[in-house]
Amino acid sequence: MPEQPKVIRKRIKSVDSTQKITRTMEMVATAKLKAAQDRVASSGPYLTNLRRLMGDIGASDIDVSAWPQFEVREGKRTLLFVVTGNRGLCGAFNTNLVRLARDTYAAKEAAGHTVRLFVAGKKGINALRFAGYTPERTYADELLDQPTIEEAEFFLNELKAPFLANEVDEVVVIYPHWEGIGRQPPTVLRLFPIAADVAEVTESTTAPIFEPSAEVILYRLLSLYERQVMYAVLAEAVASEQVARRVAMKLASDNASDMVSDLTLEYNKARQALITKELAEIIGGVEALKG
Repeated sequence: MPEQPKVIRKRIKSVDSTQKITRTMEMVATAKLKAAQDRVASSGPYLTNLRRLMGDIGASDIDVSAWPQFEVREGKRTLLFVVTGNRGLCGAFNTNLVRLARDTYAAKEAAGHTVRLFVAGKKGINALRFAGYTPERTYADELLDQPTIEEAEFFLNELKAPFLANEVDEVVVIYPHWEGIGRQPPTVLRLFPIAADVAEVTESTTAPIFEPSAEVILYRLLSLYERQVMYAVLAEAVASEQVARRVAMKLASDNASDMVSDLTLEYNKARQALITKELAEIIGGVEALKG
């Protein structure tokens, strides 16, 4: 039996109310994305130049044994740090990060590693706990929508302290890497040791001259480099979450529009059928009175 027009009208109002919410969330995500994208864009060149300078220092055959951050160890103790979002309604954003975290965790364990798990973001915390994992440390309120240098310093210290204390042999970060407005793949980044980054060779054919020395420059540069890498991770995570939410809300709004159109057509058909039925009953009654 076809639905009554009154029932269909209620469904239209319900979908229309949902569409207003999704459109509002899309507008909010778009506004936040602009600021987040600006943070990524402004920090990118700085980090690129830091990496280039680190590469120049690495190419100078400097002895980095005085800095434990560069120590490559033979042990199999891994600290896995997963960065997700605090909120949902952003498509498969958090799901893809959690999936990569689970795969990385399983791969490390299969290789004989002992894995310690740190998780930032309510969605990642809840999803990993539901999957049977027990994060050693969790961060929800510490994860901000507008990353700051102080926030980067906090997370850097949380991750660097176990490595410097020789409690772990490597620190691995899982986060959404910002490659552009249309692509933010979940990525695995080895934060410590950073020997591989220092060994990077630049394209320059002329060896740079360091004054007063490469060691002194590296001593001053290293803390800036570490902090900027951590800031980039946080800034790219926020920007990636906002673009994912904007896309998800845009799709939801478009689907709601299509649903309203279909329901309106169904409502008009049901209303026409009801009017036709009422007219037929009136005509039938008139004919019965004539008889």
